[in-house]
This record gives sequence, C-alpha cells and structure tokens, in this order.
Amino acid sequence: MAEQDITERNISERAYYLYCLTPSGRALELNEAGVFVWACDGICAVLSESNREEFCGEGSEARLEDLAWLAPRVFRHEAVVERIMGQSPVLPARFATLFSSLESLRSFVLEYHDAITGFFAQVGDKREWAVKGLLDRPLVGQSAQPPRPQLADTPGKNYLQKKRMEAEAGELTNQWVRAVCQKAAGELEQQASAFRERQLWNGSDSNEPAEVILNWAFLVPGDGEADFRRLVTELDERHRAGGLSFALSGPWPPYSFAPALGGEKTA
Repeated sequence: MAEQDITERNISERAYYLYCLTPSGRALELNEAGVFVWACDGICAVLSESNREEFCGEGSEARLEDLAWLAPRVFRHEAVVERIMGQSPVLPARFATLFSSLESLRSFVLEYHDAITGFFAQVGDKREWAVKGLLDRPLVGQSAQPPRPQLADTPGKNYLQKKRMEAEAGELTNQWVRAVCQKAAGELEQQASAFRERQLWNGSDSNEPAEVILNWAFLVPGDGEADFRRLVTELDERHRAGGLSFALSGPWPPYSFAPALGGEKTA
C-alpha cells in the first residue's frame, strides 16, 4: 500500500515543462539532456519532464525570487528556445509553463490551433530585435535648449527666472526627444514586418548616467537583418553627440509578438 501511495504521489507531482511550439515536419537537433519533441496535429511541443512542486509547491515563491536558483533555469529555458529558433519558426512559451499531462497539452494545442499556426505563418524566418534609447540629459545638444536671457537684478526674481528657464529647457528637450524618436521609429519600421513598444525599465542600482527612454521590439525578416542593424548604427552615430544613443540587441525569439493563448497558465 505504501509503495502504491508513493507511485501515485510521484505521478501527481510530475509535469511537462513547455519551452516552445514549432511547426512539425522538421528534424530538430536537441543537445540538452531530458528535452524531447512531442507532436500533435501539425504542431510540435518542445518539452522536458519536471517536478510540479519545484515551480508550484510550497516554497516556490521564494525560489522564484532566489537568483541563484532562478538564473540557471531561465538560462536553460532561453538556450533551448534559441536553439530551436535556429532551426525552425518558434512560438516561445513563458518561463515555467507547465502541463500536468500530455493530454492537457493536447487540449491546449487543439484549442489554440488556429492562432498557433497563424503565428507560424506570420513569423516565417523573422526574428525579434530589441532597440533601446538612452538619453544623457547633460549632453543634450544646444539646439534643444532655449536662449539664456539676462538674469534679474534681485535674488527672488533671479531664482524664479532660473526655475522658469529650467522648466523651458526640460520641455524643449522632451519635444526634441519625441521628434527624434518618432522619426527613428518610422525609419526602423520600414525595415521590419512588425513593431511593439515594450515596458521601460530603469534599474535603481545603475551607476550609468543615461536614462532609458524607449524600449522597442521589431520583427525583422532574415534577409533584412543586415540593413536593420546598419540603420540602428546610423541612428546611434547621428544622435549620440546630442545625448541620445540607440542600443541594439538580438536576435531573440519573438516573445513580443507571440499570441497570449489564454495566459499559458499551468494546466
């Protein structure tokens, strides 16, 4: 009886960890231990077996906040997805997407079959590239600053005049940045198939003087990647002396363009 209880408990704790989905019909090379491919109705899921308690059980919230525990698992997730991306279009799953059984995964794939296959048709050989804009306000060009009038002859008026000048300078800087970014986005969109604005993040611990003012994602065709990279370099060279720089990273799996598929919660 004890042995049966242990077996049933092990089965209930078992889960299937989903890395990504990809169209079937391609022979995929997998070097990571424990990773395998499972097919359903023209769609392949790249999986590994996992312990549900590791991500959902007691103490899981603390583990997910522990960088020493989290980092190697996130790295493995990304490494698997990127390896598949080099061989086939991918719909990447969010980190820690689990299914209790292959049957529950089958139901998920069939429910969202049209959205998944439509996404593969849209993506093709395209990959995601990230562009960040960093503003170093002390270096903002003089063209973005108002002329400096003669200061008032009393301390009180002088103080108010300085504050007004600072406010005007800040507004002119913001107008200049908005104009430059709008034009840059238009130029980059011409080289891409799709564009997304992503959430901004400025780390409070950073010692860098530059402020992250934009975080863009572009879906770029394979034969257009060289031109896209060249354009980002040109934009950076054009505006860096004025205090605005553009940083490119990628290629990445198309996370920013993937359909939500019901939130991809643990099944």
